[in-house]
Amino acid sequence: METVLLIAQIVALLGVTAVCVFLVIVLIRVKETLTNIERDIKGVTERTMPVLENIDYVSSRLRGITDNIDDQVLMVREAVGSMKEIADNVVNLEREVQARLEGPILDTVSFVAAIFKGVKTFAERLRA
Repeated sequence: METVLLIAQIVALLGVTAVCVFLVIVLIRVKETLTNIERDIKGVTERTMPVLENIDYVSSRLRGITDNIDDQVLMVREAVGSMKEIADNVVNLEREVQARLEGPILDTVSFVAAIFKGVKTFAERLRA
């Protein structure tokens, strides 16, 4: 009976040893897999960093461009406002000149027309 127990212990120890060897092999493979994953992550990180830096540069440039566009739009608005003011001033000046000159010019035209009419009538009377 002792022999059977001894053989059972040896078989059990061999089984435990086999399980331990199997676990060591599995752990080595897990370590290799984790090393590969780590290497891949480092590669992705190394390739991603320039892209992120480029995105940062592009976004800062876009921010600068949009600020510049905002400034240009403001300048255009101011220029349009100035042009509108100038146009309003020209229209007001035209109205003012027209109001000041229209009456005297009409009076002068009427006077000249009356003189011509008078001269025409005088010439017709002289002929008759």
